Amino acid sequence: MATGATWGRFVRARSTYEPQVEYHKAIGEALEGFESSLLAQETSVWSIRTDRNTRQPQEDRLDDNGLSALLTGNVDDRPLYDFFFINRFLRKNDQETVPEDNYKLRISKQAFQLLVSHCDVSVTFMFALSRFYLPNGRAFRCFQDPTSHQHWRQWYFLPFRVQVPCSDKQKSHATSRTGSNQMNPFHYLHLPNMEVDIRGSQIAIHLSHDTRKDATTVICFNFIDGRWAKIVEEPQNRISEALRDSRTPRDPMFVHFVCLTSIARWWNHALHSVNEQLIAYEEMLQEEKMTEDSSTNTFYNEGSKALHAMAAHIQRYGTELDSLEDTTAELAKWFDVLQRPNSAFLTSIEQVRSQLKATNAFVKEQEKKTQNILALLFNRMQITNDRRMEAVLRATQQEAAYSRQVVERSQELAEEMKKDSVSMKTIAIMTLFFLPATSFAAVLAMPFFSNDEYLSNNTTVWVWVVLTVPTTAVAYAFYHFWRKHEAGKRKSLQKCDGS
Repeated sequence: MATGATWGRFVRARSTYEPQVEYHKAIGEALEGFESSLLAQETSVWSIRTDRNTRQPQEDRLDDNGLSALLTGNVDDRPLYDFFFINRFLRKNDQETVPEDNYKLRISKQAFQLLVSHCDVSVTFMFALSRFYLPNGRAFRCFQDPTSHQHWRQWYFLPFRVQVPCSDKQKSHATSRTGSNQMNPFHYLHLPNMEVDIRGSQIAIHLSHDTRKDATTVICFNFIDGRWAKIVEEPQNRISEALRDSRTPRDPMFVHFVCLTSIARWWNHALHSVNEQLIAYEEMLQEEKMTEDSSTNTFYNEGSKALHAMAAHIQRYGTELDSLEDTTAELAKWFDVLQRPNSAFLTSIEQVRSQLKATNAFVKEQEKKTQNILALLFNRMQITNDRRMEAVLRATQQEAAYSRQVVERSQELAEEMKKDSVSMKTIAIMTLFFLPATSFAAVLAMPFFSNDEYLSNNTTVWVWVVLTVPTTAVAYAFYHFWRKHEAGKRKSLQKCDGS
């Protein structure tokens, strides 16, 4: 197969390119990113082709050469139905060799360009494929060729959620790249009690019908991880079964019902597990004993994180189900535009719409339930925090009581020390008065003076008085001025501290 054209030229060369609503440079850049991130080097496309006479489907897995030979064969003798299913690498057993680009769609750039060129795929659909993870619209268009024959083209995206067995050990979800950020609803949601993961993805469908040749071509892109091959292959297996069943109407519209009913069932199974997990969280909250240890804090923190993650995912589920309801509503309008009187189709579309409406109502119920459980969690946390605050207040009150007792004891001690200080001051003053007199009396009573005839005479008592009185006065004056000096120093220090 020849090397594919650059995306900008490729887009402008398409007959389905409408420059008034599309910009080839922006689409070309988006498709370049699509090629590098999602297009593999080798092709493995599952094909179902229905013979116009026998209506028996012929199934085959095509590589690049096989797809090229199929598409460039006898163009005039087109089959009744041509189905092409593109998905990621399917891992059906652990012993199978997994290629390095297993996460990419199993179609090469050259095969992709050949397929969309041969099937007149809308350029807008190709642009939507390059950013399938973002919100995308849908298109239902009817037009006439130069021979006045009617052609119509439909394309849309079907978002879905499936429950799959938990692929990691339960404790590793907190450290895994996506598991550590489950608040992002585009990542998977782990349900620990159910031991399952809720994984989201998209199925993109492009259907074109040529009324002149009564030929229908359907291209289906399934972006779900290839680890769940059974889920990936369900739509194509059901389409093959429907083609073999003679009760299936000879109308290309049956493709829509196959995909929609499978997706509705996947949604129901996933939401049932989400609901069971919410009930499990509610029961855990009601049974949890409100203690004040660290395990309670851990329980509340993990529970709050898990419930907020579920709330974010459930809100996203409602948006995706609204999109599915809008798609089915436009399909119903499309039946009226094409004037399809088939009562079986009308009944089927109404059945699908009612199922999706009920599923969407179930999601809204779960959203309210999540808010109620979060309110219960916050109430329990508030009660626990109130109890802790009461314990803190009681401890503070006890500490204040102890502080008052310490203050009272300190005051009593200060009073006692004040009393002791007064007593010591009194003793000091008394000593001040008596110490000089006793000191001179002791000195004069020494043999040196007592043997003196003059000093030993009783009339010389005035000598003792003359020595004692001035000395006592000088000592008292020194004491008085020393106290005054110390008081002045204390006042100056207090002024310095105050400033």
